[in-house]
Amino acid sequence: MEQIFTENWATMHLGLIFSLTLAQMLVVYVLSDSYSPPAGLGLYTVYFMTALIGWITVTLQQSTSAPIGANLPSVTAMINSYILFAAAGQRAGIHQGRIILGVICLLATLSMFFLPSEHMVYAHCAAVTLFVGAAGALCAIRSIRTRNVGDAIIAYAALLTVVGLPVALYYLAVENNPSMSQTVIFGIYSWSFALITIGFLASVLIEYQQHLSHLATEDPLTRLLNRRGLEDALQVSFAHATRHGHPTAAIVADIDHFKKVNDNFGHDTGDQVIRFVANSIQHLCRGSDVVARTGGEEFLLVLPETDLDAARILAERIRAMIGEQPLHLDGQRIAITISLGVACIEGDIDLDHLIQEADQAMYLAKQGGRNRVASVENKPVRIRSTVIKEQA
Repeated sequence: MEQIFTENWATMHLGLIFSLTLAQMLVVYVLSDSYSPPAGLGLYTVYFMTALIGWITVTLQQSTSAPIGANLPSVTAMINSYILFAAAGQRAGIHQGRIILGVICLLATLSMFFLPSEHMVYAHCAAVTLFVGAAGALCAIRSIRTRNVGDAIIAYAALLTVVGLPVALYYLAVENNPSMSQTVIFGIYSWSFALITIGFLASVLIEYQQHLSHLATEDPLTRLLNRRGLEDALQVSFAHATRHGHPTAAIVADIDHFKKVNDNFGHDTGDQVIRFVANSIQHLCRGSDVVARTGGEEFLLVLPETDLDAARILAERIRAMIGEQPLHLDGQRIAITISLGVACIEGDIDLDHLIQEADQAMYLAKQGGRNRVASVENKPVRIRSTVIKEQA
């Protein structure tokens, strides 16, 4: 057992840290080639590499019997903790405090030239507690916003550091036990590094899973819903309309002569046209309206508690807005028009039937010359019985 806790112990500990860093770097390598790398990926990579350098420095000191309170590991820990704060801020989208804490980090780092080694530990612990505590707060905020348990794990690691370092100072200043203080600091850094590694990997994996879930219900080009997302979003509205007999309208919009746009200007310009039409439609719709992209240049709007006349008015406003505002790209003026079909159903709703009616109306608009609105009204048939009295 004694052989495990001497020089071999430091080697095994460094091997564990190296393995965790290597696993994280492999994930970083895979994610760096993705379409949209996770926020903060670069700074977290710098953090893990800097931490590995710090552990190598500590391990070399252990093997050469150098005092662990030397300045170099303390400076590395302070810089590394500030990088963690910057990475957490970038990932959370919060950039306040970077300059102030950066100046504090610089001053704390320069203190290695003025403070004796036995006092450097106090500056080290104070700076690391400040930076890691701020990083933990940012991760906690992001965890609440995005419901990501990985960020919560990083926040817990920060809490462990914030609570543990004062305990280490207590053993040093009050109990006069430097060995115990160093053991506490070493243990805190080991556990915190492991938890931050696990938390970061969990955070990006959960984020990637959420991204895949969005891809299943959203159109990647316009960020509108697709057909599946549309059906999921309308379940409550349809149940309410069926129960109370309220009208539900649908609008099918199709860009006129879209193939010519792709042929004449290229597919990139075609994508710009689709995004322009999508943004214009969303701008005019209410918050309760559901907008989806259901085809290459086709859009579907479902309007809860909206009758046919109100839906026609909205369709006409969309047609006029898009037709009166040509798209200007690379010095070229591209005139865009759309044809819209409107349908309405009251009470019990069959989404497929409603879309089919609106689609037929849209084709009527196409046949009528394009750049216009056509409608189909679908009302329930009410049969009344009458009694005919025979005259005597």
